[in-house]
Amino acid sequence: MRRWLWAGAGRQTPGESRFSFFDGDPLFELQRAARLAGGRHDPLPRFLVLAAAGVLPPLVETALRRGPLPALLPLLIRFLVAIPVLLWAERFVDHRVRAAVAAFTERGLVRAAELGRFRSIVAGADRLLHAPRAAIAVVAVAFALSPLGSALGLQPPTPPRWWVAYVSLPLFRIVLLQWLWRWVVWVLLLFRVSRLDLRLESTHPDLAGGLGFLEHAAAAFLTLQVAVGAVVAGRLLAVALRGGPQLDKPQIAGFALLTVAVTLGPLVPFSRSLWRAKRLGKLDYGRLASRHNQRFADRWLGPTTADPLGDPSISSLADLGTSYGAIDRMRPLPIGRLSLILLLVVCAAPALPALATRVPLREMLARVVKTVLL
Repeated sequence: MRRWLWAGAGRQTPGESRFSFFDGDPLFELQRAARLAGGRHDPLPRFLVLAAAGVLPPLVETALRRGPLPALLPLLIRFLVAIPVLLWAERFVDHRVRAAVAAFTERGLVRAAELGRFRSIVAGADRLLHAPRAAIAVVAVAFALSPLGSALGLQPPTPPRWWVAYVSLPLFRIVLLQWLWRWVVWVLLLFRVSRLDLRLESTHPDLAGGLGFLEHAAAAFLTLQVAVGAVVAGRLLAVALRGGPQLDKPQIAGFALLTVAVTLGPLVPFSRSLWRAKRLGKLDYGRLASRHNQRFADRWLGPTTADPLGDPSISSLADLGTSYGAIDRMRPLPIGRLSLILLLVVCAAPALPALATRVPLREMLARVVKTVLL
């Protein structure tokens, strides 16, 4: 299998990273060998194969015995919504993760003395991510959960559900557990990098010491939660269509907490460095501003002053104020307002389909207007 490892300096430019979630992954290479995955990680062939294996047999069996089709709704959501999202997200997330790893050196955040350790961290994450034992463990856990669920009474081993329990669900779990493993390696990679003596700039305009690029990678993992949220929404909708109880608030709250942890959790280790950069930046620029303002006052606010028009010291006074204001607005995490809004939307989305079956859209909008205006 082809492996991309960190090459020497003579073979790549400084800061270039070949770290990838997929190049060298054993399961992905097997799919590529079967011509189910191309160079662009085309998800369509894999989606068709997984959908045919996971959905068609239960669908045919249900039609032959004239069973209720809504009972298959959670399964259809898994294979017709969640899996396409997870497969499409491969290229989307991989591009942003690779760019984020490369940005640490491209932007000079890794000091020369730490460059060797940084490369070692990236290479170690690559080996851990693409270890054959990890792929074997993913497949083993995916299939082992089915008999465990049957033993606990969560999946009754009746003949109509045998295919779903022992074929369909394991196939879905393999795709989902692969993403979970990638996320775990991503967390470990960022944690180890956060322990380095990074060169953070407290006045950087991204208000994150120069780590603002991590926001794009963190927000990209929301696609994983979109897929998980679709599964949760499908189960809640199926219960609502059967006339079941109201919305499962603990399940929705648990999904929201999981979404926040998956998105923001990998960024938390950098908060200590950001707080330190903010504190030191305030001290350094505070001393610089004091010296500058004292000299400015001595020159322009004394009994005899010259014409200040066009003098560069006035401009530098404004620039210092802007820099100090940027330091004061530094964020504890490299995440922006738009990403937080998307995070809230994803957290709330699973409840909407089930809620729509309980309350008509017109009534929902009327309630919102009354709450706001009355």
